[in-house]
Amino acid sequence: MWLEDYYNCDCAKEEVAYGAISTEHSVMCSNAAVDGDEITQIKRLLTDIYPNHSFSMVSDSYDYWNLVNEILPQCRTEIEAHNGTISIRGDSGDPVQVVTETVFRLWDMFGGKINSQGYKVLNSKVKAIYGDSITPQRCEAIYKILEENGFAINCVTLGVGSFSMMCLETFDDNGNIHYNPYTRDTFGIAVKATYAEDANGNPIMIFKNPKESSFKKSQKGCCVVTVDEEGEWSYKDELTWNEVKTDSNNELKSVFCNGNMIKEFSLIDIRKNLYGEKF
Repeated sequence: MWLEDYYNCDCAKEEVAYGAISTEHSVMCSNAAVDGDEITQIKRLLTDIYPNHSFSMVSDSYDYWNLVNEILPQCRTEIEAHNGTISIRGDSGDPVQVVTETVFRLWDMFGGKINSQGYKVLNSKVKAIYGDSITPQRCEAIYKILEENGFAINCVTLGVGSFSMMCLETFDDNGNIHYNPYTRDTFGIAVKATYAEDANGNPIMIFKNPKESSFKKSQKGCCVVTVDEEGEWSYKDELTWNEVKTDSNNELKSVFCNGNMIKEFSLIDIRKNLYGEKF
């Protein structure tokens, strides 16, 4: 909208903004739930979905280093034949360690070339990406490690992600200013797909459980939230949609369904739900 206001473009008719093709956890976890593994989906991405496009693939839904060390070598034929670049995306653990170590392992697996400055550049078929949490300090640390190990910085792609949210300005005992980011992880406010159904209505329980960050483990399947007579709250997951929508004690209510608004809430309603009599 800002570009329309100041640069006379038309977002409805022109190609104004661009984004990279990237998978999300819901996609990877759904296919893993159906296929029982991650290999099937990776090969499908390379050969059927994006055979002629570069894309990034979130790779830490369960065990990032198992995917890098064990699964990628089994997809070597498809990766080499792919008309584009597959970027392996970490999303948990220490970003500096994850993205640099990924470069080293991709070099060992797929090789590359030496550029005119004498630095190693990965095979154009693969790349390492960390699309979230990269601060200027982490970026500098990543580039330093790559340089010290003889790698060019274009072996990686780095992103800000949730760290683009506002930062809290704080002061230490010496009066130095520090900027601590508020992210969705600060307050645990992430929305993830946890349930799907196939064409025949059979339930598919979806969940992610990154080995490097257990706090990111999601619920599995549909969920029921209940409150007992003493006011104690509890929840149960791994349920089907039919089970939760017929449970009269479920405190969770549908708000959107198939793109339609089922129940509208005002700001006052939401605040009363949050604070009750305190509001």
